[in-house]
Amino acid sequence: MAKFRGILCLLVLWCSFISADVSKVDPYRDAQLVKSQSEVGILVEVPLSKIRRAGSGWEPEEVTRLEGDHFTSLYKINRNALLEEVYSHYRAELQKSGQEIVFECESRSCGSSNAWANNFFKDYLLYGADQSQFLLVVKDSAEAYQILYLNRRGAGDVMVRLDQMKPVKLQDTEFGIVAQMDAQDIPRIRRFVRDLSSDQSVIAFVTSSREGNRSAIGSGDQLIAAIEAGLGDQLKAKVRFINLADLGRESLGINRVSFVYERP
Repeated sequence: MAKFRGILCLLVLWCSFISADVSKVDPYRDAQLVKSQSEVGILVEVPLSKIRRAGSGWEPEEVTRLEGDHFTSLYKINRNALLEEVYSHYRAELQKSGQEIVFECESRSCGSSNAWANNFFKDYLLYGADQSQFLLVVKDSAEAYQILYLNRRGAGDVMVRLDQMKPVKLQDTEFGIVAQMDAQDIPRIRRFVRDLSSDQSVIAFVTSSREGNRSAIGSGDQLIAAIEAGLGDQLKAKVRFINLADLGRESLGINRVSFVYERP
């Protein structure tokens, strides 16, 4: 019975993503699905500009954030395919339902392919020459986004990644959390704090766990120190950190940072 319920939950999740598709995208001919992944109720960043170096990391110059359901798929197309033809196919597919293009770039105007692959999408299979990359972001009237990124790898295969994000209404919590992310994802944390208005500050609840001889509190202190170093003096002044150690694991998870607006 428990196994049946588990299968049923997976089917419900899959159906929710099918209905969440802002448009049905037909794959390019002979495209092979390499992998796919779905996540529900997470904070997603949508790139709206080229990627550039920021401090010790890389990040797009502009992003929009939304809380929602995320589905991603990666396809491989044989080396004989023409890049421009593959891109034209997917561009037409993403526009056939009347979606609005909010950002588009190609070649070196997108920035570093290595940064897109390894820093933003966190998938080395997307890495190729800077001059052979394409990036397209579209959205519909319900603020659902799709991101297309493609490039030709050194071996010659064309890799196509398609991300779909369906926003969901933020649920009120006793904490009033406005953003939550991995405590070690410094570039993402930097982007969030950097985009706060000039008069806005936040409280950051940091959770952690015991690691070896280090207590949960000690691990939390180490995470906070690493985040502050990554933010720099100007940005860290906008954040008040609170080390929850493992006390918040039930509601906030472990090794996470949860932001709440600091009110007067």
